[in-house]
Amino acid sequence: MTQGCSPETPKLEAPSTQASLLLTKQTNYNAGDTITLRFKSNQKTGSALVVRNALGSSLLEPVMKEGLLEFQMPPDYSQKAGICRWEFVTPREKSISGTLQIAPNTTEETLIESYLGPRSITAGNIDFSMFVIVPTDIYDNTFADGTDITVKHQFKETIFENEIEIKNSMAWTKIGTTAKAGRILVTASCNHTDSKELTTLVYPSNAIDFTITSKRDHQYADGNQIITFSSSVITDQFNNIISDGTLVSFLIEDKTGNLLQTSGSTLNGIATAKLLHPVEEQTWKVTAYITGIAKSNTITIDFEAAVKDYTISFPEDKRTVFVGPIKSFMNQDIPDGLVIQLAIYNSQSQLLETKMTTSKNGLAKFRLPPDFFENGIYHLQIKSAGITKNITVVLK
Repeated sequence: MTQGCSPETPKLEAPSTQASLLLTKQTNYNAGDTITLRFKSNQKTGSALVVRNALGSSLLEPVMKEGLLEFQMPPDYSQKAGICRWEFVTPREKSISGTLQIAPNTTEETLIESYLGPRSITAGNIDFSMFVIVPTDIYDNTFADGTDITVKHQFKETIFENEIEIKNSMAWTKIGTTAKAGRILVTASCNHTDSKELTTLVYPSNAIDFTITSKRDHQYADGNQIITFSSSVITDQFNNIISDGTLVSFLIEDKTGNLLQTSGSTLNGIATAKLLHPVEEQTWKVTAYITGIAKSNTITIDFEAAVKDYTISFPEDKRTVFVGPIKSFMNQDIPDGLVIQLAIYNSQSQLLETKMTTSKNGLAKFRLPPDFFENGIYHLQIKSAGITKNITVVLK
């Protein structure tokens, strides 16, 4: 059986050596322009245009007009500033390629993004805020390097202005602090468009050493009246009043080395704190601190004893101890609340119990019930207002 076959081998058509021709001469555009590329080609079908930019790649199909192939750039490519590469490909002709340079659109509205931080700085000509400006066109393309930007900042009665240039899509400058505390307003303009107003606050610097004083109604240690400590107006080295709410601690050392503390927050630079008078003759040395930053002078305050003496009495069985009346510095009853302590020792001077109470109407009393304290000899020690009395009693 004879197998049929073609007597001649088919010849493959060789690709045309004639290159397609780009008729569009313009290569520079502004973002948002209509971009149409026209080609003259012998291949009317199967042709395509490959376009590439920073967003990616696309394959465009032509539209035939008047015997020419036209390719319309889509908005994703015509609105993106930068280099757009294209390549015209056909089935049988050599491909051709080229680039388009698309510049930011500076003829329409300009948008400005601006950033300022930190929003609070410290007075003293050392600290600063950074002001960053990013102007873009309506298609979010950043402007070219070298574009001028005008920066203005205002402090009190003075407005400062300087020119900076865009580099690597943005411009920045330092807004330096001032010696005085206050508010700095910052703005920028580019291509006849102004940015929003931004603010940074200049706060006072660290406090410097200060002085303190005290005020009291009398000098007696009655444990009732209040002494008030006040600072001078606390400032920094540039004479700015320190921020309200700064904590000032007043440390008090008495004549036995015990430490007391009270504190207050500043208002208009002045800190005040209060403390009760002691209950016995005392000498206080007072120093104020802003922790780790500043301290005051040390003042000495003397308190005279308000109670010079008091009496102790017993009923016949000695099981109730009456203390008082306790008189203050004008022979008036001591204010209620004075602490009286009673220590009870047995005949061998062993401490059995310590009782405490407070005065009322200048008097105080302790009860020694027989259930706890059998009949016998006891040593009693009473302490109040810095006065100690020792008595030996026989409980019946």
